[in-house]
Amino acid sequence: MQLRQLEYFLAVWEAGSFSGAAARLYVTQPSLSQQIGALEKELGAILLERGRQGVTLTPAGRVFLPRAQDVIRAVQDSQDAVREVVEGRHGDVHVLTVRSVASGILPPSAARWHSTYPSTVLRLHDYSHRRDLEEAMRSGQGDIAVGPRPDPWEGPVISLGYEEMVVTGSAEYPAGTAADPAELAAADWVLYEQEQGMSEVVDRLAGHLGFTPRAVARTGQVSAALLFAVEGIGVTVTPENAVPLRWSRHARRIGPGCFRELVVFSRKLPSQLAERYRDMLTTLELPLTAERDLPEGALRV
Repeated sequence: MQLRQLEYFLAVWEAGSFSGAAARLYVTQPSLSQQIGALEKELGAILLERGRQGVTLTPAGRVFLPRAQDVIRAVQDSQDAVREVVEGRHGDVHVLTVRSVASGILPPSAARWHSTYPSTVLRLHDYSHRRDLEEAMRSGQGDIAVGPRPDPWEGPVISLGYEEMVVTGSAEYPAGTAADPAELAAADWVLYEQEQGMSEVVDRLAGHLGFTPRAVARTGQVSAALLFAVEGIGVTVTPENAVPLRWSRHARRIGPGCFRELVVFSRKLPSQLAERYRDMLTTLELPLTAERDLPEGALRV
């Protein structure tokens, strides 16, 4: 049974004649009759009867009519649903990211997205480490990803800017204060578990400054590391955008500045809906620093 045969059957019933249906469908009447005949043969029943007053339904045709209408309606609904997704009027956008970015960078974009596209759903999936994020993107689990620049990567990559890393401890300092590398080398540290991506940031920072952090505590959560640090267990490094405003005086710049680039990337050109979210990210005022505004001598991790 073919979809075209159902459409021809319904057209004949609606037009009341084979000639009227053929004209409406822009097909020849013999071709139309052949398709209806093939449908009736497959079903083993006559569906339509020709008469002086036009075409009428047989008992089998009356039973078959609502089923055929349901099938055509379901196909049309499916086509409309797909068209809405393709045109960006409906659907889900699966965004993969790392946890620090999920809490510190993306909330403004989620709020803007909801107000602009209320009939869509933004699905956020966060990972502890960027290698897990990249693997999930490669396996097709998301439409686009937001996180540290992947290297290498086959697919579109667009830079969003640089987030600053700051060191936080129990003491409070005036705004703009920078931590001295010698002080960091001598300090006790709240470090991250290896499965947490911030562990990579701390390792690169310490390697650049030429010391090995002395761990007194480890955690897999940025929020927990901040709490431990403010309570005086040791110092820690976090993205500046992850530091609550009430703790801002506990955070200091690291030397001339320590920054990590964040990008939005995908395996291939994203769907229209995902592309709109990507474009929104590039136009929003995010808590990031443009490359041209990085301080002289800034460390990139």
